[in-house]
Amino acid sequence: MTYVTRYFGRPLEKLNLFFEGVEAKVSQGIKESEVGYQVAFNKQELRKVTKEYHGREVKKGLDHLYKKVEKHLSEEENLLQMVWRAIQEKFIQQYKYIEDLIQRCYPGSMISLEFSIEDLLQYFSEIARSH
Repeated sequence: MTYVTRYFGRPLEKLNLFFEGVEAKVSQGIKESEVGYQVAFNKQELRKVTKEYHGREVKKGLDHLYKKVEKHLSEEENLLQMVWRAIQEKFIQQYKYIEDLIQRCYPGSMISLEFSIEDLLQYFSEIARSH
């Protein structure tokens, strides 16, 4: 995923930055249950950042990422498929990690990402088929 991040950016940039901030607070010794009381990481900010990434926006970002990867690896059809599958696996890991952080740091908030793992799998599949 370092390859992807380094060369192509991150389709869920604001979401990633928000949760990197949450992780930083926890690593600084703030209890997970108290992260939501930090001004920059309160429930309102969490809602705001998760609402920015509804399904259509996520798919658009992934499509843009696929086009960059495709252009970069245009000579290597098999490598493109391998990289795309690796990106998919990394996204699913990231999704699970973010959902887990939300549950641990914002218990009972009823806030979650606006898309599911099933949605992600569908987006990855549709994008790969359409190119």
